[in-house]
Amino acid sequence: PEIAKHTVNALPQPYSGAYLTTLCECTLLLLSMTLIQFPNIKKADYAIVSTSPSKMTISDNKKTTRSIFVIALQRKFLIAALGGFVSWSAMAVQMSATPLAMTRAGYHFAQATTVIEFHLLGMFVPSFFTGTLCNLFGSRLVTLTGLLIQLTGALLFQRGLRFNHFNLGLIIVGVGWNFGYVGASALLTESHRHDEKQKTHSLYEAIVMCSISIAFFSSAFIEQRFGWMILTGKIISTYLALAILILFVDTVLALFQSKDIRKSLPMDDEDIQTPA
Repeated sequence: PEIAKHTVNALPQPYSGAYLTTLCECTLLLLSMTLIQFPNIKKADYAIVSTSPSKMTISDNKKTTRSIFVIALQRKFLIAALGGFVSWSAMAVQMSATPLAMTRAGYHFAQATTVIEFHLLGMFVPSFFTGTLCNLFGSRLVTLTGLLIQLTGALLFQRGLRFNHFNLGLIIVGVGWNFGYVGASALLTESHRHDEKQKTHSLYEAIVMCSISIAFFSSAFIEQRFGWMILTGKIISTYLALAILILFVDTVLALFQSKDIRKSLPMDDEDIQTPA
């Protein structure tokens, strides 16, 4: 955001300087990623091969992975996907629509960029302790708390169009996104076995990325069509409230089953015997 402030008018065409510097940043990021050395996962997985019949039987049973459809129909996966989808989409709509609403209210580009900057801090600073909260209180409660915090931020926007309303509201939305997304991601790890991790996380990330794409591409249209107050007060608030209700019911069911929300519930099909 600070770079954007200083480059927005660097070229004759407005905003072209900011877009050019962003392109350079992305290029440097891609080049730096080529320097990362990732371990050879396949070689590590198949380095040791046992010839014992009993061990081979156990190994064969472990390699009998479930279908992605079976994994995706688990309640844990559905709740994790819902938490990730809602936390991302609700945050992305409000974040991308905020500069438009601030411009309509008469604020300058630098002021809107400052709001986004503090929003980014709200998104990522809590990551230093969100994982610890998941261990202490359970990923379901953290996800539910995150969506409640996001709802608080959306309702704060209804207080008015002052700079502090935009700034504080978007900070709260950022913190809520962090709790919601990290909690959902932690819950996701309880829905798959080790050998199912790749395809499960791939499906989860595809769902999340779809929510981001829908949110960013629709935010400008919704803000211009309905206005900032309706966007945050009716559309986003109702959207979050429904998700909170679903997560609350699931949390109560999980608490009833385990008696301790911090405990990891068994996978939905754990009692199903796989054929030898």
